[in-house]
Amino acid sequence: MRKGALILLLTAASVSGGVSSSAQTSVTRDGFTHLESGLEYKILKNGDGKRHPQVGDHLDMNVRVHVRDSVIFDSRQLNNNRPVPFQVQPPSFKGDFIEGLMLMSSGDSAALRLPVDSIIRQGKQLMPGMKAGDMLEYDVSLMSVLSDTDYKKDQAEKAGLQNAIDMAILQEYFKKNHITAQSTKNGLYYKITKPGKGKNAKAGDIVSVNYTGKFMDGNAFDSNTDSSFKHPEPYQFTLGKGAVIHGWDEGIELLNKGAKATLYVPSRMAYGMQGNSNIPPNAILIFDVELVNVTNQGDIDEKLIKNYIAKNKIKAKKTPSGLYYAVTKEGKGATPAKGNKVSVNYTGMLLDGKKFDTNTDTTFHHMQPLEFPIGQGSVIKGWDEGISLLKAGSKAKLLIPSNLGYGTRGQQGAGISPNTVLLFDVELLDIKK
Repeated sequence: MRKGALILLLTAASVSGGVSSSAQTSVTRDGFTHLESGLEYKILKNGDGKRHPQVGDHLDMNVRVHVRDSVIFDSRQLNNNRPVPFQVQPPSFKGDFIEGLMLMSSGDSAALRLPVDSIIRQGKQLMPGMKAGDMLEYDVSLMSVLSDTDYKKDQAEKAGLQNAIDMAILQEYFKKNHITAQSTKNGLYYKITKPGKGKNAKAGDIVSVNYTGKFMDGNAFDSNTDSSFKHPEPYQFTLGKGAVIHGWDEGIELLNKGAKATLYVPSRMAYGMQGNSNIPPNAILIFDVELVNVTNQGDIDEKLIKNYIAKNKIKAKKTPSGLYYAVTKEGKGATPAKGNKVSVNYTGMLLDGKKFDTNTDTTFHHMQPLEFPIGQGSVIKGWDEGISLLKAGSKAKLLIPSNLGYGTRGQQGAGISPNTVLLFDVELLDIKK
């Protein structure tokens, strides 16, 4: 089950530098207080709160952002009419709406506005629907304000109470439906309905899962095996990396390939007190899952590298980390030590031969050798290790598995997809202490 997150996009791209939230110069004819930064605000309703938001505070609020009648963002629509959480960061540009938030208190409603011309003068990118002469407007209702310390304490207390409630609900559910389920130490309940074969999936494995997610009343909210949800492919993700809810990361590790199980996920291991777009807060979730396939990226990379070596008749050595290297010209100098600065010519390729970077081809527009200190994390791990194996003057091929390259994130700007094996032709030109 995908991990949910509500991203609050309330301003254009930010720039560094804080501003004062209290300096004001005048009051407009329609009753807005005009701040020195250009932001204007009007308190429409006074609440009973005493604390004004400060940097680091946690807020619950509703906010609608619009230019004229064109709505850019509406938290009520995106969050099922529930307030959205927001942690206060320093204002990031002159006129940032956070300045206005800092003048409110819990229970207040306010209108904030900023001339689009002010945003243009700061060289900022405009959001869709904005043009010179417009006003960017925010309608804000502030529900609560908590310091970071109080927020964490409050969350812990609520989580503890909710977990006790969840456990009681689950026990009653098991009793009523005559279900015998096992529990992990973290409170996830599960029942394996069909054993699989082989070893259990583990963190770092790439898994493919068929699933149906249900509420306690049996109504399904998502599935890849029910055609009405219109995504029939198994869900694939890297296990143990936080790509899914915690109940899935823990539950799928209990299974091996082909196994089927039902996971009973308490709310704190699902979407917690915030819920998700179609999942209410504090919802216990039930998943019928089948572990369709388990692959290890290291094994995949190893097979690709070995096939490449065999096809191209390369005599390569393997290091304990999984790096393969072949020295094509032995140098006569020393090998670099950690902290030494090295100078390298290189060409980086995918296994199909496509170049993605080089300093020896004019089409890439940088002809200077690459200089970096060995062992300082200035380059990918495969380079730090591979170059340290060479003598000055050496040329070599480095076959770098994805975990020593750009890993699960890839490098999209260079055309490197996630989990990609990289090939480098390198020449160690010089070593400096």
